Amino acid sequence: MGSAFVVTTSSGFEGNGRREILKLLPSSKVRKLFFKGNLYVECGLPEEEAVELLREADTTYLGRVFPVDAELKISAAKASIEALYEAVSIGDLEEGDTFRVSCTRRGSHEFRSRDVEVTVGMRLEEETDAVVDLKSPSKTVIVQIFQDLAYVGVSPSVNLLVKEIKRFRKYAKGERPFTRAEFKIREALKAFDVEVTNDFIVLDVGAAPGGWTKVLAGMARRVVAVDPADLHPSVEEMSNVTHLRCRAEDLPEDIGEFDLITNDMNISPTESAEIMNALAERLREGGAAIMTVKFVTRERRRHTREAIGILEEAYTDFRVKRLPHNRYETSVYMRKKS
Repeated sequence: MGSAFVVTTSSGFEGNGRREILKLLPSSKVRKLFFKGNLYVECGLPEEEAVELLREADTTYLGRVFPVDAELKISAAKASIEALYEAVSIGDLEEGDTFRVSCTRRGSHEFRSRDVEVTVGMRLEEETDAVVDLKSPSKTVIVQIFQDLAYVGVSPSVNLLVKEIKRFRKYAKGERPFTRAEFKIREALKAFDVEVTNDFIVLDVGAAPGGWTKVLAGMARRVVAVDPADLHPSVEEMSNVTHLRCRAEDLPEDIGEFDLITNDMNISPTESAEIMNALAERLREGGAAIMTVKFVTRERRRHTREAIGILEEAYTDFRVKRLPHNRYETSVYMRKKS
């Protein structure tokens, strides 16, 4: 009887992690999951045997190992919690077992990981003779969510591995720009033929750590960077950068007008589009905007189509580009409607 696992690895080193797994478990099938730093492993060995091989091996790229039993499609709606509960193999929880539900959620949903843990835990306690124990459970109900794809399993808690990832960087410390976002905005400006001149005033939302702000401030008269988080010190110190520590939804009314709005917020495409519509009134007549559409599932075209469907309320002249530095997103250029 075979087994399956969700395995985390250092982002950007999924290929290295895959090779380590295949060296230890040569009969396995290993594929990348959509969210970076995650692999799905199907192994011909029993769970205990596979776990022991992974546990004892001196690995470089492997992090957490989660045994799972089932894969299912879910939606962002709270009703998906019921589907997650139904996917749990109740027969794996026996009288005398203690358990806890451990949920890790990636993406945008109408529920939290804690909602899954509490709801599924209560239902299982009602339906089985097992008892919730949050400190030292004999078994763990594993729920790993990747937007519209979920993996569920019940395993002895000792079979959940936490290994040390020994390599995180592709560059030695200090050799890489502090954020790859600098390349992304340069590519977008070039692809959409946007000339930012020294009389421009730019609004950059979701700015931290400041890669886009840094590039734009090197061209424009002034950049207003909006993000509750810190900017990189080299950006914070730029004389033509104003950092507003707030969310884009909470901008002050007297902030003025802008020639360009940029948005690289790491949120769902529809939520990001709604925010951009609200910001359209901050653009001068004919002003332009650039927004990244983050792919929260593999349905790239759907995410882009839904975002543009919302943006059409306030913008026109759309152009869409997949750029070399944004494999997991696409860039949208648009102009404010007259």
